[in-house]
Amino acid sequence: MKKAKWTVAGLGLLLILAVACTTETAIKSLKLGKDKAVTTETAAFATGDTVYAVAAISSSGKVKVTARLLIDEVEGQTKGPIPGLESTLDLPSGQDATFTFSPPTAGWPKGKFTLEVVLTDDAGAQKGTKSANFTVS
Repeated sequence: MKKAKWTVAGLGLLLILAVACTTETAIKSLKLGKDKAVTTETAAFATGDTVYAVAAISSSGKVKVTARLLIDEVEGQTKGPIPGLESTLDLPSGQDATFTFSPPTAGWPKGKFTLEVVLTDDAGAQKGTKSANFTVS
């Protein structure tokens, strides 16, 4: 009887460990800020500010994380992705993605923007997207 109890306890422990080690590949959060660590989250930037983004990634294997800036509403500009303002990172398991977008020489144009992040697994399958809106004034 004692042996059966230990067997059941051992199987239960293995089940708990298997569930704990299974990590869903996903973007847990996306924060924007004015410093690389995004210690203070913000959605308001000045024309000369660098835009930093940190995407908290949950994964049990290698992933690719792509961030791109999109124009939502800027006078004289076409809505959509901004050419050349896309960055892709190859990350090992369980690492967050940090992106830096420096302003152009003349500064960011005033208006509304979106930063979009796309997560793909090592096989190229899309596993999630998140976006964050911000304003430049």
